[in-house]
Amino acid sequence: MKIKNREQGMIMVIVLMILMGVSLLGLASLLVVGTDLRITGHYKASAQAFWAAESGLQEAIGTLRTNRSFSGDLNTQSLNNGSNYSVTVDVMSDTLKRVVATGRQGGTVRTIEAIVTSDTAFGAVINLGGDLRLEGKPRVSSEGIRLNGNAYLNLDSGTPDLNIYLPTGSQLNVDGDTGAVHRSDKPAMDLGAIKLSDTSWRQIASSATTAWSFDTDKVYGDRDTNMTFNNLNFDDIPVGPDGNRAIFVDGDVTINGEISGIGTVIATGKVICTGGFVAKGPTVTFIAKDDVLINFDTNAQSTINGLVYTEGDYELHGKVKFFGVVTAFGSVTVQNPSQFTNNSDPNFWYTYSPAYSIIADSVNVLSWSEVTR
Repeated sequence: MKIKNREQGMIMVIVLMILMGVSLLGLASLLVVGTDLRITGHYKASAQAFWAAESGLQEAIGTLRTNRSFSGDLNTQSLNNGSNYSVTVDVMSDTLKRVVATGRQGGTVRTIEAIVTSDTAFGAVINLGGDLRLEGKPRVSSEGIRLNGNAYLNLDSGTPDLNIYLPTGSQLNVDGDTGAVHRSDKPAMDLGAIKLSDTSWRQIASSATTAWSFDTDKVYGDRDTNMTFNNLNFDDIPVGPDGNRAIFVDGDVTINGEISGIGTVIATGKVICTGGFVAKGPTVTFIAKDDVLINFDTNAQSTINGLVYTEGDYELHGKVKFFGVVTAFGSVTVQNPSQFTNNSDPNFWYTYSPAYSIIADSVNVLSWSEVTR
């Protein structure tokens, strides 16, 4: 009997040890689960803080696209998941900004720093990457002409004030009325930042309807098609998918006679306007990978709302009142008495040009990094 009681006592000890082991195992499991939950919660908070910072960066880029001179702090914004972000934009140079965006979720903080270029293709009446040749008695609004190369001006007596913006080291050569010219130094235009990508070109080209998209071999970009239009009236062209009237030619475009209405000409080659070319107030966008050459009828006064983007040269001859913006990557030549008035109002061009938002939104991120604390 004594042995049996002793065995029963041993069994009780073993059971207690087993229960203790199970309890310790359960406690360890709870500790592991709790740790995992804390890690998961921290990861979630960290991810939410990061994406809040990214949201702040994107808001800053959007702000700079509408106001390239902006600097300072954006208002702190709260997001639906309880996170928030704050953003500071600092000026580094005329065209460079530092954006610091901080996202927060609970006690977790993530910070992103980006350097962005805020250069624009539409800051002046004429913006060019090469040399400028100007003759006659031009009238240019106060926004003036911005160029990366040298300027050669042959001005008639009585030329109104003319503002020229060049990089330090560029030459300004003036014959004639030198007192009318006012030079200011400005960094070279960032052509790489404003150049259209191939994807953007295709997007712009798609704004033309099938009937007004001309490409002989249907191979985009080989410039195998040349088209001539006489007395072009955009009212005769149906609106495209975006509600605008556009012509796309995979090659050169020649326009003779009068141009009228509201529309866009897109060419992977040249745009040439000649043959007694006259404009009586149309709103026209010319977009070309090659040159834009316009010879207005010198016996008639032309008026045009114009937006020009060319990755080649731009030449203008004849009498014209031009309301708009010209951007050329090459040289610009303007002869005879012409009047240029800046019209870079985005509300105007967003309405009439399928390409404006693509060309104008030239705020690009040059570098991006997360700031570690």
